[in-house]
Amino acid sequence: MYSRRKAFQLVGATVTLGGFFGCLGVFQDGGVSDKDVKERALSAEERYVTTQLKNASCVNDWGLNSYIGFEKEAQVTNRSTDGVDVEVSQPYWYSTDEDDADTGSKATYFVTVEDIQRTSGDKVSPC
Repeated sequence: MYSRRKAFQLVGATVTLGGFFGCLGVFQDGGVSDKDVKERALSAEERYVTTQLKNASCVNDWGLNSYIGFEKEAQVTNRSTDGVDVEVSQPYWYSTDEDDADTGSKATYFVTVEDIQRTSGDKVSPC
């Protein structure tokens, strides 16, 4: 049989560990941490921009950085039991025969444990 002191120590350790792992995001919303959803949304937007620029017939050259200070960023904007909304920005530049551009895209992704969807965002279409 447990003494009262042992019971309080056990409860205290459980609460402390639960709070610690909760702050890390290990057990938030089915195991999807802020860090994880941000990385996944940034990777998805990078793939989106890359695909759009690769498939643009008028683009001669392009890259995924900015020379004017547009930053690659992600921010969690909403959490629900269904998933997490993440706003992202992705810098890019491209050149065509008529134009040189240094810009970026902004988009919102809905991230779950198993899936990620681009729910809104800038259309990347240089041609």
